[in-house]
Amino acid sequence: MRTALSRAVPLVAAVAAAVPAVPAGAADLGERTLEHGDRGDDVRELQDLLTDLDLRTDADGTFGADTVAHVKSYERREDLPVDGRVSPGQARGMQRRVADADDAFSPTDPVTSGPADPAPAAAGTYPVDGAHTYGDGFGDRGGHQGQDVMADCGLPLRAVNDVTVRRVATEAAAGRYIVLHDSDSGEDYVYMHMSAVDVAVGDTPRAGDKVGEVGQTGDATACHLHFEEWTAPGWYAGGHAKDPLAFLRSLGGS
Repeated sequence: MRTALSRAVPLVAAVAAAVPAVPAGAADLGERTLEHGDRGDDVRELQDLLTDLDLRTDADGTFGADTVAHVKSYERREDLPVDGRVSPGQARGMQRRVADADDAFSPTDPVTSGPADPAPAAAGTYPVDGAHTYGDGFGDRGGHQGQDVMADCGLPLRAVNDVTVRRVATEAAAGRYIVLHDSDSGEDYVYMHMSAVDVAVGDTPRAGDKVGEVGQTGDATACHLHFEEWTAPGWYAGGHAKDPLAFLRSLGGS
């Protein structure tokens, strides 16, 4: 019995040595590629980051189906390969996106009480310079977050107010699009499916200046402008989309 036991002990030790040890301490986000099934503090940090990017995710430390879905939503929004995995480079990009939003929209004036969704001034310019009608509206087709303005491709698109160009990009669903920030109201205006873009990030077009042309790029079946209005502090920076139809009609739209 003693001989058998003495032989078994080295065998158990050898088997234990063959099993990889779990690293001590929690990994920081960006030290490894994260994917479905992973667990840890870095997963929890990723989930907090997704929430900061307006993709609310429970921070339970488990890379489950909900986290995969929100990662894919972020990848589509940023025109990245959609695989639901987060490499160290992608994690750093997500962190930069949050930091850039914080820097661009950090408050400099005291917060005063007032309406939750203040309406922007109506002394602006209608975004489509030409004949138009209205298509799908806010909330139609599930998650439709704006108003479709049906118009011929190539018609000029105008800045609705004095704005700063916050983003110019191309995405599979939105096509060519721009995000314009109104510093007076704190709101953002988003133009999607453009055939041409005439501005760059950092430009400051005045109300009525041409910013591009109506198009049919991205997931569009007809020429139109998909127009979104986001409350302060803006598009995926803590604001939320609101029905822009009243604002468009206040600018003289039909």
